Amino acid sequence: MIRAPIAALAPGVRALPSDVSHHLCRVLRLRIGDRFVAFDPEARVEADVTIDDVSGDAARVTVGALRPARVVAEAPVVFVYALAKGDKVDAVVRDATELGATRIIVARTSRSVVKAEGDRAAGKIDRWRRIAEQAARQCGRADPPAIEGILGWGAALEAAARESDARWCLWESATAPIGPALRDAVARAAPLAFAIGPEGGLTQAEVEEARVAGFAPASLGRFVLRTETVAAAILGAVLVLRSGDATS
Repeated sequence: MIRAPIAALAPGVRALPSDVSHHLCRVLRLRIGDRFVAFDPEARVEADVTIDDVSGDAARVTVGALRPARVVAEAPVVFVYALAKGDKVDAVVRDATELGATRIIVARTSRSVVKAEGDRAAGKIDRWRRIAEQAARQCGRADPPAIEGILGWGAALEAAARESDARWCLWESATAPIGPALRDAVARAAPLAFAIGPEGGLTQAEVEEARVAGFAPASLGRFVLRTETVAAAILGAVLVLRSGDATS
C-alpha cells in the first residue's frame, strides 16, 4: 500500500499539501477513487485515504477514521553523528530511519571537515528531515526520527544523555567490545544512545568528554569502519537483537 506523510491528520475532506499531491498524483499517477495510507509523523496515527479530485496543484481527498500507527520504533534509540562531508549525513539519516532510530543529533567536532552555520545549517536540517520522512514512508514507519543540530559535541552528548540509560561512544581505539553490554541493554529494553566521530575520528579530549557524559568508549571489532558504515552496523545489531528478544 502506498503511504504518505500528512501533518495534522484528521478525518474528513481536505486538500493535500502540494508536495504530497505532486508525488501521489504526478509521480505515482494515482487517480480519483485510488486509495493510500496517510500517516502523521507527530501524532503517530494513520488512516486510509481516498482521492476525490486530482485537478490543480492540490488534490482533494477524504480521510477515513484515525487509528494508532501500525509500525513505530520499539524503544528510544538516539544517534549522535559528527557532521561529515558529501552526502554521508543523508545516507546515515536514511539508514537510521529504516533501522529504528528515534532521534538523530548532528554534531560539530574538531576534525569535522564540513562547516555549517546559520541559514546553511538550517537548510541542511530541513533536507535531513525530508529524507527521514521519505525513508519512513518507504519502510512503513509512521514516526520518522527527530533530527536536531547542528550542535557542539558537548551539547549533543548532553542532549542525547537526557533520554538514554545505556550510552556508548564508538571509537576505533577502544578496547572494550560493545557486544555483551549491548545485548544486556537490549534485553532489559533500555533507551539507547550511540555517538560516533567524523572521517578523521575523535580526539582524545572528545572521547574523554563523551566518557564524562556517560558514553562508554566501545569497539565494533578489529576493522576500522567508515563513519556511515558504523551507523548501519550498530543500528543493524540493535534491530537484530530486538528481533531475537521479541521472538524468544
